[in-house]
Amino acid sequence: MGLELGQIITHIIGFVIAVIVLKKFAWKPILSMLEERRNKIKSEFDGIEEERKKTEDLYSDYQTKLKEIDALARTKIQEAAREGQTLANEIKENARAEAKQIVTRTREEIERDLDKAKVQLRDDVVNMTLQLAARIIQEKLDQQKDKKLVAQLVDEMKKGEVEGFK
Repeated sequence: MGLELGQIITHIIGFVIAVIVLKKFAWKPILSMLEERRNKIKSEFDGIEEERKKTEDLYSDYQTKLKEIDALARTKIQEAAREGQTLANEIKENARAEAKQIVTRTREEIERDLDKAKVQLRDDVVNMTLQLAARIIQEKLDQQKDKKLVAQLVDEMKKGEVEGFK
């Protein structure tokens, strides 16, 4: 197998002509198509990067809003607790005031009843004294019997333990 110089030169000339023809007619469209493809890929990567940044920003916004909502919820819960405590204190105070009023009214009723009982007792003592005096006058007893009758009345009054008549 021998190499012939004529064939080699023909191949070289054919190759050079093919390269020139390709350069003239196909090279620019192929390069422009490759450049276009490269630009398209680059713009897609840029779009993806931009979307990623938007997503991160949106995520951080949501995180911030969630923190604000948590803080607001905590504040509302604390307000409700304070309001509940205030309401409980008001109820306690109202109950204490009502209890004091009931105790005061009861004491006043007891004092009125006690005053009525004293008046009734006084009336009873007066009636007993009048009856005793009437018996003394009817019997027209002597002084010794009068003293005995008064002493008997005083003993009866002591047994009843009536205040003011001991």
